[in-house]
Amino acid sequence: MCGVLITFGSLRLHVGTFENPGLGLFPLLTGILLGLLSGGLFIRSLLKSPSKTEESLGGHGRQWQKVVSTVVVMVLYAITMDRLGFLFVTFLLLLFLFKAIGTLSWKLSLAGAILTSSVCHLLFKVLLNVQLPVGPWGI
Repeated sequence: MCGVLITFGSLRLHVGTFENPGLGLFPLLTGILLGLLSGGLFIRSLLKSPSKTEESLGGHGRQWQKVVSTVVVMVLYAITMDRLGFLFVTFLLLLFLFKAIGTLSWKLSLAGAILTSSVCHLLFKVLLNVQLPVGPWGI
């Protein structure tokens, strides 16, 4: 459903071409890809017979807590990015996801969050020259 909404929403923007992309090209491609992937997963889930060993979200409170906390943290990420900056907030988000949701060790969580946020900053800010929110520390 989200893929369809993103796709149709992107058509309200100027899509352009691959040689001269408009604002709607990236959301259009993202929406199409999201729709195709989620549709494939949905069809696969319909064709697959349920297994006794598989866990469902319905019966396990801890799984629902992870889902809800991830959504809350993603909303906080979007709200605080302008004030605290892309690099810092992305580091905190990844640290939370690696440690609390992924249950990695502190050492791996810190290393993964530092490496991933640094690579994202390098890719978007330095190589692609994307204007990212800068926090109070100038990063």
